[in-house]
Formats: sequence, structure tokens, C-alpha cells
Amino acid sequence: MTERKIKILHVIDSLGIGGMERVVIDVVNGLAATKFEHVVCCLSRRGEAADQLREGVRCFDLGKGNKADRLMPLKLARMIRRERPDIVHSQSWSGVDTALAMRFSPGVKLVHSEHGRNFHDLHGQSLARRMARRWLYQRADVVFAISAEVREFYCRQTNFPIERMQVIPNGVDMQRIDEADARGIREELGIALEDFVIGTVARLDLNKDTVTLARAFAAMVAANPNAKLKLLIVGDGEQRTLLERFVGERGLNRNVIFAGMRRDVPGLLKAMDVFALSSLSEGMPLTVLEAMAARLPVVATAVGALPELVEEDNTGFLVPVGDAEAMAEKLRRFVADHRLAKSFGEEARRKVEHEFSLDRMLQRYAELYFSVQFAS
Repeated sequence: MTERKIKILHVIDSLGIGGMERVVIDVVNGLAATKFEHVVCCLSRRGEAADQLREGVRCFDLGKGNKADRLMPLKLARMIRRERPDIVHSQSWSGVDTALAMRFSPGVKLVHSEHGRNFHDLHGQSLARRMARRWLYQRADVVFAISAEVREFYCRQTNFPIERMQVIPNGVDMQRIDEADARGIREELGIALEDFVIGTVARLDLNKDTVTLARAFAAMVAANPNAKLKLLIVGDGEQRTLLERFVGERGLNRNVIFAGMRRDVPGLLKAMDVFALSSLSEGMPLTVLEAMAARLPVVATAVGALPELVEEDNTGFLVPVGDAEAMAEKLRRFVADHRLAKSFGEEARRKVEHEFSLDRMLQRYAELYFSVQFAS
């Protein structure tokens, strides 16, 4: 007799380009198809990464867009009744609409996960949002965060008991990194063999604060104009125009490469010598995990789970938020000592292998779903 699969409906705002979205896709594609069936529901829009879902996985778009939709819980409730999942798994703020919809879906289990916070929540959330999240957490069968720091933040904001929120760290597919084809990338981007490349992969928005990285790079070039330095910025967003203006005003157009949105990030990582991230806030950034898996040392701001990933003076360095001078100082150490960069990069790879592999993350998700489904 064939064992019945556990059917999971994943609810997310959209499958755009981002870390949370990548995790959902990796879970859907990576869990054993003999044990799990997946459906994805995007509240706002389907998103450009939806085509990365494995064949046969249905992805629905409820068309909320950027506007408020007070009928969204009812629309989602109809989908839950139609799909009849065993478990509904909501991500971040989509959980509020999901919990409201679940009031019309008795017998279905609810899992909710928190993946970080955005620019507007850096210093705390509004009372209405805190109350909504606490209500959501109380209704869910299981709540988890992707790092200890994210768990601590939301439990502090909502007064939700910290022992009732689990932690499941993100993981990355090291095989995808290892098998990436990097041939011709440096040539395509105009990077010479002797150039030392500082790279970043990020949405170019206020929260990522890539301007601080650009300021650090400008200071490095100003201090040593003859150094063979390149800054490779992979990503796009509303801050790109500001960054391009900054670069142009300082005469750095030949030194800074704007690669835009790319799907060959693993190959681009292999064109870098060090990875940098100047975020104001983070959850557990997959870009940093992927960079570490690609054997890159990391210089990053000490926010979110980054202190859990970047071991000071072993896999990289941590700097204060907004401190371009400190970031430049740490980056200079790798420019001056390529052996140090390689040594830190090897330690970074080992850390990801031991603690943050995709297989380990998938095992934790599978165990969670089984425990929720078969709880008495």
C-alpha cells in the first residue's frame, strides 16, 4: 500500500528574487517527492523566480499587488478548501492573512516562519503589527525563525515566549556553487587577471545600504590610486541611480561594475576575491552563505545572523553599520594579503559544509512537517 504524501500549501507574498523566496523554492524542489506534495500560493504576484519551481508544482497568484485587499483572507480560504492541504506554511507578513483564512479551514495545520525584517522595521514595529504577529503566533501549530537573532527580535516585539519559537537556519546547495561555470565571466565584465575583485550580491535598496560599501571602496582607491581594484555589484533596485551617480562623481566608472540582476550568481562569485555586505538589517542572508560556500572571505556589518555566520578573524570580519572607514580597513587586509583571503575562504567553506548545507536544512524541514502532521 502506497504511503499518502503530506500535502503542503506554501503561502508567500511573491516568488521574486530574494533569500526567503530562494528558501521556499529549495524546500519545494528538494524535499522527497515520494513523501511530500507542494502547492505555492503568491498573494501579491507570481514573481520572476517562480519558473525555478520543479516541474509539476503548481503556483497560484491571487493578484493582491501593492494594494491592501481586505478580501484576501477569504480568497485564500477558498484556495485552502479547494486544495485541502495537510499543512499550510506561511512566510513572514503573509502569515496574518493566512491565519485569518485558517479560521474557515478547521483541521488544517499551520506552520509559520519569520525570515527577517525590512527597512521600516529596523527599530521596532508598530503596535498594530506587533499585536497581529502575536495573534498569528498563538494560532500557529509551529512558529520558527531562520536565526536566533530573528527569533529574539520577534519574541521581544510580541512578548511571545521564546521557547515556543524554533530556529531552522537557512542552507545552500554547495553542488550548485561547485558546478557553476565561471569561464569567460571576468572577461565579459572587463576584469583583468591581476585585478582584485570586491563583490556583493544584493537588492539595491535602503536596507542593503550598498552606498556604504561604495564609500569604503572609494576610500580604498583614493588611498592607493595605482591598486588594481574592482568593485562588482550584482543586483538592482531603487538605489542604483544614486550609486551610479556616486561612482561617476568620484571618477570610479572604470573601477565599479554594475552587473544588474543575474541568474548566474554562483559563477559570478567565482570571479570575486572577497565578498562584502553593508546591510542595515538582515535575517540569514543566502548570498553570504553562497559566498562562503564559494570559498570567499566576508566583510559584513554585524547585524542579524551575520555574527553567527562570519567568525571574526577566521572566516572574515564584522564592522559597525554605516562605518565605511571600518569596512575599507578590513577589506584592505585582504587586498594586502591574498594568502589570508584564501585561508579565510577555506574556513568559510568548511563552516558552511558543517552547519549550513542544503541537505541539513531540508532534513530539518522534513522533520518539522512530519512532527506537525503526526502530532497527537
